[in-house]
Amino acid sequence: MLTFRLNGRPYRVPATWAELSPAQFFAAAPHLATHSLAARVAVLRLWCPQLRPKYLRRLTETQLFDVAAQVGWAWDKLLDTAGITEFSHRGRTYCLPEPRLTDAVFIEYAMAQIYFHQFAHPQRPRAQALDQLVATLCRPLRPDLAALQQNPAWDGQRRERYNAKLAEGRALELADAPLGVKIVVLHHYLAAQRFLHAAFKEVFRKAEPGPGGKAKAGDGTGLLELLARLAERGLYGPYEATAHTSLHTILFNLAREARQRRAAERENA
Repeated sequence: MLTFRLNGRPYRVPATWAELSPAQFFAAAPHLATHSLAARVAVLRLWCPQLRPKYLRRLTETQLFDVAAQVGWAWDKLLDTAGITEFSHRGRTYCLPEPRLTDAVFIEYAMAQIYFHQFAHPQRPRAQALDQLVATLCRPLRPDLAALQQNPAWDGQRRERYNAKLAEGRALELADAPLGVKIVVLHHYLAAQRFLHAAFKEVFRKAEPGPGGKAKAGDGTGLLELLARLAERGLYGPYEATAHTSLHTILFNLAREARQRRAAERENA
């Protein structure tokens, strides 16, 4: 545990992931996808409930930054999952997707987004959604992988094709999987999400403010709506073909289109 003092009083916060209770981890999850002072303050308050908001309101921005730094390790010491490629549970071996989701298809990321939003909902979090997230991203090796790897037309997919019904059933199997396994997969997903939002920032722009000046809270279904629109355009084929097109391919092309559209708008302004 880390100990710091504020107004002469000592406060303690967890210093490692191992010191967190499941409830503390679940509560912090919504804030781990962004680097901001507000996110760190939110985690600090969650992990140190004795620290009253009125004490924080009296601090200058510099002082607040110093206090919030006590939980900065949660961003600086993210689990390095690059070397973790699989795990086993109930006799089944699950393969994690490649780092940065380079081998993911669009539909699995769209579904992962929905389950993450459900898991990390600030008012009504669903702990079971984490099992669904894990089952969506982590799948057994394709049974015909050995033969496919000899085929010049192989698309590089090692995990079996994403199937929503199979994922639902496996999520139930994963309910009693070790929490540490789920944390690793969640961090694997969060690291990829950060990369994707930075690499394809034109695609992941924040929602425009709605009535009252507040951005509409998303439920993660935006990518499914985008998938339907892409399928209607037919750029990657019908719905099923579009759904199983490389995530990075679609995001790259969408970002390129967005840049070209803004350039044209500037020229016409």
